[in-house]
Amino acid sequence: MKRFIFSFLVWASAFSCGVSAGSDDFINSIDVPDVVGGNQPLRVDVDLKVPKTRDVYFVLQYFDTWKKFKQKTARVTKSGKYHVNFDTTGIDPGKYRVVVYVTPRGENWNHRVGNEVNVNFSVLTESAWNEHISTEAISEVRWPRRVSTGKEVLAVSYRINAPKLLNLDLVNGDGDLVSNIQYPVTESGDFTLPIDDFFGKVGSGRFSWKVLLLAEDGKSAVGEEVVFHFTAFGG
Repeated sequence: MKRFIFSFLVWASAFSCGVSAGSDDFINSIDVPDVVGGNQPLRVDVDLKVPKTRDVYFVLQYFDTWKKFKQKTARVTKSGKYHVNFDTTGIDPGKYRVVVYVTPRGENWNHRVGNEVNVNFSVLTESAWNEHISTEAISEVRWPRRVSTGKEVLAVSYRINAPKLLNLDLVNGDGDLVSNIQYPVTESGDFTLPIDDFFGKVGSGRFSWKVLLLAEDGKSAVGEEVVFHFTAFGG
């Protein structure tokens, strides 16, 4: 059985410290697991806008003291989506923080450009982790916070112990149902749905994906519904 952890996507403008998304350098979003089990790798995903070659710093800190205890650096040459993995072996159970920032090539925090983002995560004990992964649930929804005319992929990770129906509702800003998809699943894993030109098919405005596991007969819900908000705009 594949293992997944609940994660959330932070729209980075909330942490922009006065830097607007129109700046030349901008971290659009950061995706970090909410919880991770001891010895399980921690994956950090970012969506960046950069005008030239930059160094991206990924820093792990203690939650209470903000003291750094691990760091990785990635050199990027263009805007796009990037990720790093941290080994969590030896990290004690507790609450921690991921900080991401961008600098010119070869520079450090004192010369950072654009915005800095941070998000919290927790390392669980082995017993708490085993209990977490045994629970049937939607563990992750991946989709951009802003979409237009390009090709995007909706990805849903889920954990199940028996066959279920994966139910996906697309809802507009008024709460009206735009589309519904129900897909039978028999084991834990991922569902992906490529969508080309969302704006051309649906139009502009605010939307939400509402994702839920249903019993195999479709009559009752299993676990909690996950709601993912986003905006569509013209090209």
